Amino acid sequence: MRVLTVEEGVAFSISDDLAVPLRLACKRLGRQLRTRSRVLEEADGKFVVCGVIGTIGLSPGTVLDVKPKVGAGEDWIAATLDLLLAHDRIEIAGNRRAGLARHRNILDVLAGIYAERLRRALRRDGPILVIERRGASMPMLKGKLQATTWARHAAWEPNRFPVSFQELSADNDYSRSLAYVAGLLARGTNVPRIRGSLLSSACALRPGAPELVHADAHVALRRLPSQWAAYEPAWDIAVSVLTRRSPLASSGTRHGVSLAIEAWHLLERLLERALQATVRIGRENCLTLSAPRKCRTPLLRDLTPEKPSDRSVIPDGRLADRTGQLATFEAKYAKYSLSKGPPREHVFQALATAAACASPLAVLVYPSDFVPQWWAVEGFGDRPKHLVAIGLGLFDYRRGAGDLARGQRLLALLDGPPASASISTAVASPSVLANAA
Repeated sequence: MRVLTVEEGVAFSISDDLAVPLRLACKRLGRQLRTRSRVLEEADGKFVVCGVIGTIGLSPGTVLDVKPKVGAGEDWIAATLDLLLAHDRIEIAGNRRAGLARHRNILDVLAGIYAERLRRALRRDGPILVIERRGASMPMLKGKLQATTWARHAAWEPNRFPVSFQELSADNDYSRSLAYVAGLLARGTNVPRIRGSLLSSACALRPGAPELVHADAHVALRRLPSQWAAYEPAWDIAVSVLTRRSPLASSGTRHGVSLAIEAWHLLERLLERALQATVRIGRENCLTLSAPRKCRTPLLRDLTPEKPSDRSVIPDGRLADRTGQLATFEAKYAKYSLSKGPPREHVFQALATAAACASPLAVLVYPSDFVPQWWAVEGFGDRPKHLVAIGLGLFDYRRGAGDLARGQRLLALLDGPPASASISTAVASPSVLANAA
């Protein structure tokens, strides 16, 4: 397996024989993900991948690994997968693998997380058992007799009864789908331990059943029964694979998948989960907080009666209590400089949004991890009174504990700037804001 590693937003060169496959792959990726802008930019013989992270298949045996441009450590892939939901638009494409590689790519991590989630669910609840209706021809009556069918053959085969009956079985649609994805990822991963765990779980899901060569993608549209909630983390990954990939081809001996996703909305997902955690923590401390859903708030009202064109804002997040708005949040998937502060356009957007929502606090959220920076705002009548930039550590995230840690950090912002913080002053004048930014 040939792996080309690049960084999102950074120009790179590529051999002429891969230039055309790269253009075609990124064009297909843009259609699949419905990206806001072009995935691939090209200038002066160099290429730049914009807004997409993950693994892009170029040709059999060659993939392009795109790493995030901000705050990405060794475990950024695991953080990305923890933020994925079943309905996210991702690109999963087949790639034939020529041999084993030591590179720890997104497929290996995806397979490892899926193996661990399956193992935990099996150890806790055992295989999924579901009552399903089956049909069979039996030498004895069981369930409901298909009288018309039996009558056609009764003259020469009266001892065979076509019946339908309900049976509690481990070989059901859910277990078949989970086992199929386990087998698919096992054939693609480079790590023997993960491969063994996936194959072992696939057998345990359907004891005694033969190996699957295909799965029904329509099962992904159904929800797991509530009594099998332990399988939901693994089911999220299985649904993503089933709904973005055709059945496994019969040619070749080893197959893998590549996965790519738009990065900007992962930060919005992280902010949403952090705000929900903030509300829960506040409730435990007798604070009645809420995190309203995204909605439009009027910003400008056009006074032209012939053809009015009003303007509105949609904050990426809000915190409110019974008295009204407490804070508005704008998620910005961009690099952050502690020395320069937020860019001017980010400042303008955050202040305008907070003013439209009558919020005393405007918050800019970035994907890297840094101590909050505060500014006192002048000229808005204390709506907003403060602007703060905070980094939530997007690619260090872990589901559960990561939500609580970030929720506590956002809740602490409601107390205002700490006494030891150095407060810069920002006023409504564009020139001053430009200098401050």
